[in-house]
Amino acid sequence: MASKAFAAIMNVSQLLLERGFETATVSEALGQVGVALDVDRVYIFENATSPTGELLCNQRYEWTASAASAQLDNPELQNVPYAEVMPSWVAPLSSGKAVQGPPRAFPSPARELLEAQDIRSLLVCPITVGGEWWGFVGFDDCRTERKWPPTEVSVLQALSNALAGSLRHARLRSMLSGVQSQLRTIIQRCETTAS
Repeated sequence: MASKAFAAIMNVSQLLLERGFETATVSEALGQVGVALDVDRVYIFENATSPTGELLCNQRYEWTASAASAQLDNPELQNVPYAEVMPSWVAPLSSGKAVQGPPRAFPSPARELLEAQDIRSLLVCPITVGGEWWGFVGFDDCRTERKWPPTEVSVLQALSNALAGSLRHARLRSMLSGVQSQLRTIIQRCETTAS
């Protein structure tokens, strides 16, 4: 299992490098890792800040095995306030540590939110981009309650790093595109002024 999972991470890293952080690519990447680890869901949540400054998270991407219910369109997984729903996740995730366990190990209302998704065990790992906690990637097992072995935690951390690298690359590409656009505008103004 471990060699299959690490091979999937190698493929996913290459895929994200070649194609970038695009929806279809990210979905394909999550699926490859989900199949390799035999989990039921692999997903990405992105952090956001409310108008009042409250830290929130929103589900953005998801892959599900055929037996699991998709949660991507679940409104309960949008604008989730960490402080109200998952306060115990903030310290570990914001400091680069994984969160794992069965839903019963988490206090309410996180427990009920996780149980409503038929989760038996979950493992989430932070995605950090440029030193900033961007969000998290996670695995759900909806069939068995299990302790995640260190190899699976390592696979999720590697996936997190690959996603962070792809996000960094996308940001740089966007910044470069903006600079190119500004330069074109300046050149056009100079040409107009000179003629």
